[in-house]
Amino acid sequence: MAWNESLVFVITLVCQHWCVNKYDLNEDNTYQIESYFSSRGIEIVTRIPFDNIVTEALGQRLPVVEYSPGKVTQEIGKLWQTVTRGLSV
Repeated sequence: MAWNESLVFVITLVCQHWCVNKYDLNEDNTYQIESYFSSRGIEIVTRIPFDNIVTEALGQRLPVVEYSPGKVTQEIGKLWQTVTRGLSV
């Protein structure tokens, strides 16, 4: 197992969920990522699109979820809800 596969294994042991960041920049890579996790029974919770609003938020020293109510914030919210549900077992 390569080091990056080991890291993925450890992270998924904790989360059992995954999110694809900037999924819309390279559809082939997104497909490979989703296939990898799917073949291991790991759910892709959300797909966060690339958006310059993230850079703008960082420039303002604000979390993107406080800076903009757009698609990125919505997807991060879905991820957060999934993670917090898993932690309240």
